[in-house]
Amino acid sequence: MREPARAILLGGEPFPEPILMWWNFVARTRAEIDGAHASWSAQDDRFGRVRSALPLIPATAPFWKQAEENR
Repeated sequence: MREPARAILLGGEPFPEPILMWWNFVARTRAEIDGAHASWSAQDDRFGRVRSALPLIPATAPFWKQAEENR
């Protein structure tokens, strides 16, 4: 059985600086990614709350943080 689908195409001017992505986090600096990862791991209110019976999906630390922890 086929169901209708929806698609959204977003576009615009490119950002002037490089964009970093790690897991589901997008930022301009590693520090911003580190902050997002810390907020997600602490389950603070930065990302809001979703009522669900499913557990929170843990995000692994960015590779640069893993390298620091292994020194």
